[in-house]
Amino acid sequence: MRILFFLLFFNFIFAEAILDNNATIPVSQNQKAIISQIESFIKNKFIEAYKPYNIVIHNIEISPAIPINLNKLKLDKIIFDDKLLRRESGNFEVHLYHNQKRQNIFFSFNINASIDALSASSNIKTGEVITNNNSNITQIHIDKNMQFPASLNIVDEYSAKSFIPSGAIITKAKITPKIIVQKGDIVEVFYSDDNINITFNAEALKSGAIGEIIKAQSLQGDRVVNIKILGVKKAELQ
Repeated sequence: MRILFFLLFFNFIFAEAILDNNATIPVSQNQKAIISQIESFIKNKFIEAYKPYNIVIHNIEISPAIPINLNKLKLDKIIFDDKLLRRESGNFEVHLYHNQKRQNIFFSFNINASIDALSASSNIKTGEVITNNNSNITQIHIDKNMQFPASLNIVDEYSAKSFIPSGAIITKAKITPKIIVQKGDIVEVFYSDDNINITFNAEALKSGAIGEIIKAQSLQGDRVVNIKILGVKKAELQ
């Protein structure tokens, strides 16, 4: 009988140990505070990155990548690579400390957020200007390895660098500043230095966009000069 009693007693102790090892680590108030701080940091990162695109964050979840007790630990630094802003989920490193001891722990994030983006409402050919007739604003979700969309204010200012099929999101890699000076155009060129102001006409030897420096041939003396395009048929001598 005594042997049976000890067997039952040790079985009970062993079962309790297994339950303790498999039990979920309780979430302390300190852990909730740390996660709340990290959540605010990640939210602000996304809001700042996508502010021009009217981001709406529907939900965000932050948790340690592995179960760990964060009790007594304090937040030191969050290492969040900007590449993660192009994903809806991923892992990042957090530095925590208690007294003189420091721990580097990986956390996971999962975000459900949508942004406004320009999409092609019809096929846009290479060199074609982006207009309200061939594009519109649509909502998309931040997804894995997404490319940043082009700015919403590029309409009438940029052209397609390469073919953009109907329905595709217009990204920064797909656009280039609109050509406003064509090869052969007569451009009014300005030059100013202290009290000297000179204006002359020149023929553009190459097409160009605003801010681009191209070569032009002066109509007075046939001299070839470098000019910076300022606007439609207006430029500055370089």
